[in-house]
Amino acid sequence: MKAATIRTFGDVDVLNLEQLDVPEPADGEVLVKVLAVGVNYYDTLVRSGAVNDQLPLPHVMGSDVVGEVAALGAGVDGFEIGQRVIVAPGFPGDPKEWDIDPENLAPSYFPTGTIGWGGYAQYMRVNARWLVADPTGLPAESLAALPLVLTTAMRAVKVNGEVKPGQKVLVHAGASGSGSMAIQVAKALGAEVITTVGSEAKAELARTLGADATVLYKEERFADAVARWTGGAGVDAVLDNLGGSAMPDNLESLRNGGIVVNYGLLSGARAEIPALFPFFKNQRQIRGSWMGTVSDLEAGLDLVKARKVRPVLDAALPLDDVREAHRRIAANAVRGKLVLLPWAA
Repeated sequence: MKAATIRTFGDVDVLNLEQLDVPEPADGEVLVKVLAVGVNYYDTLVRSGAVNDQLPLPHVMGSDVVGEVAALGAGVDGFEIGQRVIVAPGFPGDPKEWDIDPENLAPSYFPTGTIGWGGYAQYMRVNARWLVADPTGLPAESLAALPLVLTTAMRAVKVNGEVKPGQKVLVHAGASGSGSMAIQVAKALGAEVITTVGSEAKAELARTLGADATVLYKEERFADAVARWTGGAGVDAVLDNLGGSAMPDNLESLRNGGIVVNYGLLSGARAEIPALFPFFKNQRQIRGSWMGTVSDLEAGLDLVKARKVRPVLDAALPLDDVREAHRRIAANAVRGKLVLLPWAA
């Protein structure tokens, strides 16, 4: 089978195409023919060694996997050959932790393709426990733009952000894969949304997804825009995939009792709370949100099936163009998601 591998950590030039043996499904496993696989910023961190520079090499990345059942290992029930399936975009790597509830609290929980091999290949094997039947009917390339960002948004917005009808929320990076999905989930839950974007073109995309207001963060401090939009009251929740230098203004943007949900580090891994007294006096909260569960994915797919949430596909490229995909991600030149097609010429 064709696969995009890394045999050392580094820049995009460590990504190579190879011919590897098709894996055999073990007991309880399913062999999936990968029709499409999403590309995430997280993949660039795995590639560089920033996530774990001790991973056994060669390694195959890829968390957003959509495909068809190609073979069943012994003891697998509930799936049949040719069935369209979605691989859970994250699960515990240690089977001893599979019964931790929710599974994203397990120490070995990471996005798919971090510990074991992922979907940058024509086939991958996965335990049937981490496989979901596709209820959407979407084309594979569109569906592959969803799993990781949809699961993450459902956990960050609904569970940890506690977003409810009538609330006002700030979503950062509204034209990114994670931000564009957070906007849609928040709107599906009945909230009003203001979002930060880097250009007017990205603002237009965010508005097509339901954003009620946009902030060009290069031209205006987003905390000022939020204050104006809310009449000084602040938002109920900040959905923050930035971290780093954004945190002080995140807290300033909150109403009393509001919640910052941090689920990304695009602006850095270290942040400061500028003054503790306003933080605890106004009972503001900072919560971490790490991906999500199979149940979060299934709940999100229900919203997709109901056409309340849709994939935001920037482009679908052949697997041969994996280096180009990583270049575009690194250059922040993507609106929505990029997808690779392992079987495209």
